Amino acid sequence: MKLLRPILLVLSLLSALLPFWVEAKNESSAEHGKNHSAPAYIDAKRFDSLRFLSPPPTGMEAEEEMRIVLQWQSIRTEAMAQKAIADADQSIFNFSDVLGPLFNRQHLPLINYFFNGIYKTESALNRQGKNHWNRLRPPFQNATVKPVGEYTNEGSYPSGHSTFSWLAGILLSDMVPEKKSELMLRARLMGLNRVIGGFHFPSDVEAGKILAVVCLQEMKSNAQFQADFHAARQELRQALHLAP
Repeated sequence: MKLLRPILLVLSLLSALLPFWVEAKNESSAEHGKNHSAPAYIDAKRFDSLRFLSPPPTGMEAEEEMRIVLQWQSIRTEAMAQKAIADADQSIFNFSDVLGPLFNRQHLPLINYFFNGIYKTESALNRQGKNHWNRLRPPFQNATVKPVGEYTNEGSYPSGHSTFSWLAGILLSDMVPEKKSELMLRARLMGLNRVIGGFHFPSDVEAGKILAVVCLQEMKSNAQFQADFHAARQELRQALHLAP
């Protein structure tokens, strides 16, 4: 319990930001399906992400992970559950609680386009691990786990939400380094909310972070990625009234 107290303090301090998260969720519903032209910056057919990930835990380590999931469930408040539900929508605009109300799809079409490409890229790669290891989510392994919402598949490892949020945190930090600490904290909490919400094990989230860094290193050699990133960065900094 002592190990959880610092995280619980951070979560309680962010409680006032919940309305921003709900607003971001409402405005971005089905967001990733709208930009069909958004590119994938890595060809998943030619890139094997499995070589960078270890298999998911088994035995006593897996049992300990289940204990952690149930411990979070036992102390999960309604406010914490609502945050986990809000973050279940994989939207770049969930970062509006850090970057402000101007950070929205209507004002930032290039940001929306770019991060739809990021989503498409990481989604294809995290499916490699989900299909290969076929690790079941916590509720499918223990009926006492009660997730706060729904999910689109049973695959748990790695966490696609964690991959996307960690990638988004890094990329937004590169665009707005003035907010790096806040953005990376927000990205970490998005991953943590997958555990709090009963959707994932901690190692699923950590594997997602590893996959995010792998994706980023591979995408850097893609000229289209570089062009789209710089265009999105320029748009964002201008919208936030920051120096170029």
